[in-house]
Order: sequence, then C-alpha cells, then structure tokens
Amino acid sequence: MASPKRSSISLSLLLAVAAIADPVPSTTVPVSPAVAVAAAIPAPTLSGSDKVGPVILRDETVSQVIELLQRWTGKTVLRPQALPANTYNLSLPEGATRDEALQALETLLSLNGCAVIGQGDKFLKVVPNAVARTETPALIAGSTLGLAPSGRVGAKIFHLEFIPATEFLTQLASTLNSTLGAAPIVFNRTNSILVTDSISNLQRIEGILKELDHPKIDFGSKVYTLEHANAADVVRKLTSLLSGPLSGRLSSGTTFSSDDRTNRVILLGDPRQQSFFDGLVAQLDVRSDPNTHTEVLPLRHANAPDIATLLTQLVTGQKAARAGTAATNANKRTTTTPAAPGATATPATPAAAVAAAAEQGGADEFSQSVTVVADTRSNALVVSGTADDLRLLKDLVDRIDILLAQVRIEVVIAEVTLTDNASSGLDQLGLTVTGSKLTGFSGAGAGLNVTNGSVFRTPTGDNDLSATIGLTSTPRKSDTNILSNPSVTTTHNKEATIFVGESRPVVTGTTSTPGATTGITTSSTVTQRDIGIQLKVLPLIGQDGSVQLQVQQSVEDILGTVLLDGNEQPRIGRRTTESFVSAKSGEIIVLGGLQRSQLTKSKNRLGPIAWIGDLLGGSKEEETKTELIIFLRPYVLTGTPVDNVDALRRVDDTVHKEAVRAIFDNKPGSPESSSK
Repeated sequence: MASPKRSSISLSLLLAVAAIADPVPSTTVPVSPAVAVAAAIPAPTLSGSDKVGPVILRDETVSQVIELLQRWTGKTVLRPQALPANTYNLSLPEGATRDEALQALETLLSLNGCAVIGQGDKFLKVVPNAVARTETPALIAGSTLGLAPSGRVGAKIFHLEFIPATEFLTQLASTLNSTLGAAPIVFNRTNSILVTDSISNLQRIEGILKELDHPKIDFGSKVYTLEHANAADVVRKLTSLLSGPLSGRLSSGTTFSSDDRTNRVILLGDPRQQSFFDGLVAQLDVRSDPNTHTEVLPLRHANAPDIATLLTQLVTGQKAARAGTAATNANKRTTTTPAAPGATATPATPAAAVAAAAEQGGADEFSQSVTVVADTRSNALVVSGTADDLRLLKDLVDRIDILLAQVRIEVVIAEVTLTDNASSGLDQLGLTVTGSKLTGFSGAGAGLNVTNGSVFRTPTGDNDLSATIGLTSTPRKSDTNILSNPSVTTTHNKEATIFVGESRPVVTGTTSTPGATTGITTSSTVTQRDIGIQLKVLPLIGQDGSVQLQVQQSVEDILGTVLLDGNEQPRIGRRTTESFVSAKSGEIIVLGGLQRSQLTKSKNRLGPIAWIGDLLGGSKEEETKTELIIFLRPYVLTGTPVDNVDALRRVDDTVHKEAVRAIFDNKPGSPESSSK
C-alpha cells in the first residue's frame, strides 16, 4: 500500500499515464564525454535528472520490465523469444530520477540472468547472460570509472604495464561473472586483456589495476666498494645469513651479487632496505687476519705420520658429519632465495642449502680449509687453517703428544725334559701357577734355585717376591735347558719381538733352462728362513701399574730333511700359541704347553768291525718328551734410578763389568770426565 504522503502505481498504469501526460521540464545534465558505451538516450521530453518515482513493481514479468526500459530510454529494445522466466520486484522512492531508475532496471535484469547491450543510438538488446559476450557488446574506449555502476554489459581492453597479463587473469577469474559465457581474451604481445562483463565489474577491474599495476615498491640499486673483505666472500656470507626464515623479511625483488673485477657488492631492491645493508656490509668489510695460517708443530714423543693420520681422520669425519646434519636440516625446511625483479622467489636447491649450512661451524668444529701434513725428517706436523683450526689442533696435539708409559719385560725361555711321572713342564719343575701367574713352589727343581716357597702380596699392594728364580745361562742342568734369558723394553701398545734361533737357506723356486750345447741348466732361488723361538709381546699399561700382555709364541724345529727336486730341504715343525694375560708390575707370568715328542734309535756294536758289529749288535728305541716353558716378569718403569737396577745387575754378571761400569759412571760434564 502507498503511504499517505506518496502514491504508488502499477507499471501498466504508469505507462498509460506517461503516454498522455505533458512532459515535465527539468534541467538537463550533460553526459560525460568519457562514456563511450551506447548509453540510454533520453526521450526528447525526458531528461536524466527528471523524477520518475515513485515506482513499485510487484511480480512483474520480464516483458513488462523491458517495456519500461524502452519507455525511459527512448530506444527500441530487441530481445530473443526466450528469456529467463523470472518475476521482478522493485521499489523506487519518490525522488528517483530517470537515470537512477534505468540503472536499477539494468542491474535488476542482470541479477535475473539478462544482459542489456547497447546497439547503436536507437536500439538496445536484452539477451541471456550466457550469450552476451557473442552479441557484440559496446567496446568502452575510455575509463569506466565515470559511468554509473549498473548491470549493463560492456567490453573493455585493459593494458597492463607491470603485471603479466596471464598472471593477472589467473587471479582475476574468481571476480568475473561466470554466467556471461566465454573467458576473457589475453593478448600476450601487448600484455593486454579483453574483458566482457557488467559495467560494475569492469569498474572494479579498472580500480584493481589502478592500485596494483605499478612497482609495488620503489626499486633502487646501491654499490658497495669493499676495502678489506672479498666481494664474493661477503655475498656468500649474506646469502647464508639471510636464507631460511629471514628471507621472508626482505622484499621479493632483493638481490645482491659480487663484481669480482672491482671487488664490489651490487644491491638491487627497495631503497628502504639500504640502511640495513649499509650496516651489515660495514660489519663484514673490516680488516682481519688472513683467513688461513700455517704453523709447524714439533712433536716430542709421538710419531708425526701416525698423528697426522689420526688428525686427518678426525677432521674428515667431522666434516662429513656436519654435511650430513646440514642436508637433514635442509630437507626439513624450505629456504627461499631472493628473486629477480618481477619474478617469484623460488626455493633454494638442497645443495645450496647444504653448502650454506656446512660453511657455518661452531667454535669447536674445524673449517673446510684445514689440512694436516707430516714432516718425517723433523718429526713435526705442518698444519694450515683458520685461527680456530690451529687452536683446536694445538690442543689436540698437546694431549696426544705425551710420553707413553714404558715397561721392561724380563724373559726366561727354558726347555724341560719330561719324565714318565710328569705330565707337564710345570710339574717337572715343581712350580705352582695360578691364572698364568707364579704363586708358589713345591721344591727345588733342576735348574732352579728357589728360596722360601711362596709368592705373596703385602697389605700395601706391593709385590714382595719372597721366592726368586735363579735361572742362569748354563747350557744344561739335568733335565732343564735354559735356551735364552733376554730382556726387552717397550712402550704402551708397542709390540716387542724376541727371536732365539738360526737362519737357514731354503730353496723357494727352481728354474730349468734348456741349452743349445750344455743340455738343461737348473737354477734355484734361495731365501733365508729364520728357524727358532719367536716371542711377540704387545703390552697395554694401566694407570694403576697393571700390565695386560698379548703374547704370541712360535717355535720352529728342524725335524729332519726331505729331498725335493734334487734339493735337500729341512722338515720344519711348528708350535704356536697366543695368550692374553694381566699382571701387576713385578709379577711372574708362566706360559707353557708347547710340548714335543722325539723318537731316537740307538744300537750296541759287537766287535771291532763296524758293519758286522752293527749287524750283530742290539738296538733300542727311546721316546723323549720336552716342553717349552716361558717366564715373563713385566716391570713398569717409573723414570727413577730404580729402573736401571736390573740392567746394572746384568752388567755385573759379565766379565767386562769394570770397563762397562767405568763408562756408565763417567757422566758427561762431571769433573772426572772433563779431566780426561
């Protein structure tokens, strides 16, 4: 219902009244010359500012709306037979002008799936939205921002200056009227887009381009001339520092590169960021010591090649571990590198991320440039690297280049002939052995001089050998033969070797060469073969004075001879054992078990004639069993005069005692030595 102060009429009544009513004079508002669309041309008696309200449409058909549109524009409206069958409702206030009413009708038709298209000065077309693009809508040459927003369909070419047309069209797709048929057309060569849509949408697109189609930020450049640092090194450091999460803080167009010829860093990007780079480059371009130094580290105790190998393995392993950690971290996060102006920032390659991460090292990690070389002649290490590398290397060398603990090992090698009542050499000698250690004696055996009868430890933990073995170098005593009584001195984890025996020539190859006149000539290849007793001892010395010994025993005997290719070769018997024992300094270790059986034949000769006496005489076979017993007594050396007691005792047992003592007692620098 109409309000008391204003009346409302139906569309049919409005049209009838308008046909007979006198025109209402009004002020004519000129149309903007920028509007090139086929705008609604008012009838001669109706201007755009003339009031036409109030207007109320209730469930009107599209045909009635088109009739009203035709009346207000003064143009003939062309339409197809079928248009969307919707009903239209509209309420315009009393003060609504003709232009406002036309804008409302065109928008109302667009909302209901109908497009209004200008067709020259005298016609309008109303078609379904789906075919509007193919019905040659008017091409708007100028700006659309001066037009009244409405649902009338028009076409406009947008020329883009900075944004790629294809990229903008992708982002624009969601804002276009999807019911208007074909998609916009892109002209790549001119970087332009032809869009057909309602006046309202065209205005919105033009407004978006006005805001976005220009450089997002002012673009500038700056060149930094470096005085101390290397430009390429500074760029690598900047790339490393500003990668990862920090890359998002820079503008997408920020790049920095090095000019190696002039040693300058070139920065491209937002001028507002230049102050940040000014401070950062200034901090990096400072005078410093050379990146790497070279020093010679002399060694006092250790072997230079061994230490060089150890340090090289340590450095190589640490580099490999750091590179592996960097690769793992690079896979867990996405790092971006600055893109060129107008381009999209792309993720950094894993190799670049690993290299950047591996370049960064902690205070206790070696750099990529460290090297270690051994100088055998001076027993020194030639090391090269950064200041931190040299600090770490010196600290490691000081801890490794130490005097290792030494041990003197006294050895007695005895061969014991076993009787029928003795199953081993230990039984034959009357020794009590517990855990490979000599702990007691059951009596004095042949070749032994035993006092008291036990070996025990005092409450203080010192070794008190209350019974000592007096084995001498006498060739044979009854059933015990002392083969050797050597003493060796070695360091921690350094193998010592003792050999007692002989070297014999052994044929290792034979070559036959046919001669023209002399027949076949045979030549043999001969090498020297050590045959005897070999003892290898590898000591590991503990801080508490204990010694762990790895003992390898090898005994080779000549069992007889054999004829091979005309050459008489010795038959060699071999007995080997390997033992691992632990003892305190001064304890006696007993190793046995290397037994051998030998069958001997003897004849009793009758009469003075040799062959008749041997033939008629009797014969006897006898089997002899022997066992090799090895006594070891390790002494951990303390660096005091006590260490020389055993050596001096051995000197006193020789016939040259006085001469040797005179030399050792004459110390260099003493008054006695200077007077001679």
